[in-house]
Amino acid sequence: MEVAFKEEPETRSLERAGPRLERRFQVARQLRGAYRHADQWASVLEYATGDVRGGVSYGLTVPDVLADLTGRTVAWTSHREPASCLSSEGEQPALLAGDTLRDAQGRLLLLTVPSAPTTPDGEVLLPPGLVPELKVQWELADCEAKKGERTRGARLRFESPGDTVSVSVGETKPLVLKGLRYEVRVARARADASDRCGQAVFALFREGMRERL
Repeated sequence: MEVAFKEEPETRSLERAGPRLERRFQVARQLRGAYRHADQWASVLEYATGDVRGGVSYGLTVPDVLADLTGRTVAWTSHREPASCLSSEGEQPALLAGDTLRDAQGRLLLLTVPSAPTTPDGEVLLPPGLVPELKVQWELADCEAKKGERTRGARLRFESPGDTVSVSVGETKPLVLKGLRYEVRVARARADASDRCGQAVFALFREGMRERL
């Protein structure tokens, strides 16, 4: 799932406290199923604060859209920074990235992770403090490493107080987090065969947050 952010005047969109960008707003209008590209289309949460207008866009696979949040207050947080380990796919640090959408009470509505480094000791790194109610680890999937490749397929284990679930690539499974039900979907999970970081890509939806248009 791709997440995009835009705000006008554009200078406001550059205000990051280090690697983090945060906005709390009331959804003035929501576009569902807009700006289609291939098998993806956007659910856009639009807002206005004084003379500033902005929007957070979530790209979902057709025909999925986000549930209507018009009129509700939400908090969106985006985190992007280089991790402390090299990526298995090159000579650059692995990317540590994630986005959360929470309701007015601070409860998680949606977590999207476009890049979570998988460490050699079994951890899946999440941005510090972004989603403290969740811990993620990886375990090897039942597949052989392909000749010449640095990485092997993995599955992810999601842990919260009172619930644990292992999810393979392409699967969607339920998870209870702080008494609320979520869907966990894993798009990618690779572990490096040596001392570098692999990558995991996944998303959590609060039950009822994903609908079909």
